[in-house]
Amino acid sequence: MAKFLFLLLFVAINSHAQLNIMRALYLADKPGYAIGESTELSMIGEFGMVVASGNTNTKTVTAKMNTSQELSHWSYQVISDLLYKRSSSVVDGQRISATSAQKLFVSAQLDYKLKNPDHRIFLYAEYEDKRFSGFDYQSSVAAGWTSRLWRDETSELKYSLGPGYAISKYEPEKKLDDDQGVILRAAFEYKRKFSKTASFRQFVSAEAATNATKTKSETSLSTKINASLAMKLTFVMNHDTSVDSSKQQLDTETAVTLVYQFF
Repeated sequence: MAKFLFLLLFVAINSHAQLNIMRALYLADKPGYAIGESTELSMIGEFGMVVASGNTNTKTVTAKMNTSQELSHWSYQVISDLLYKRSSSVVDGQRISATSAQKLFVSAQLDYKLKNPDHRIFLYAEYEDKRFSGFDYQSSVAAGWTSRLWRDETSELKYSLGPGYAISKYEPEKKLDDDQGVILRAAFEYKRKFSKTASFRQFVSAEAATNATKTKSETSLSTKINASLAMKLTFVMNHDTSVDSSKQQLDTETAVTLVYQFF
């Protein structure tokens, strides 16, 4: 495992010069662009892997891609998140291997800037396919108002609020009707830089319907290794009151990942 992480770190660092050339070519192709302007594309990837062996063998892989950009009248953010875990153990002298966790999450938000660029109209959509949750998939769309309350050199706070529509499709063996209806979505995000290398982020979202509530909290602390590489500690809580009685309403995830900023 140590050799794998060392190799990954070595490849990432040696790729830095090539990615800087790609970044320069990308920026040169944007009319009127100057370093420091808000139209710069941001593309950040995360990767983490844990391998355990012994009486129980497990392999866990987590990956995430966050792409965002601020344009003159629009801004957007696309997030994809993947988690896969496989476990094996010896039962009656035979080793049994099976997938014990698997999740795919994708979200996208498009903002239209008003006269004051801190005030915007947003359109949001998300899709989640999570095995062993009791759902085949869950998805939602929402639109409304988003605003940045403040932004300075060290911190930023923004929120969004608006109505939407959500669908939760149960697994076929549950033989339950799809849970769907109007929701109210609210979210806020707080960022703070403690130093040139250390930063904190807190994100909270909630989707409230007449018969269920779905909330998510993501807390992260990251520290830079160099200009493009960082280590990140993340703690995520997902609470869903629409799951059946055989499932727990609260799921938590803790991850340590290697973060690389492509642009």
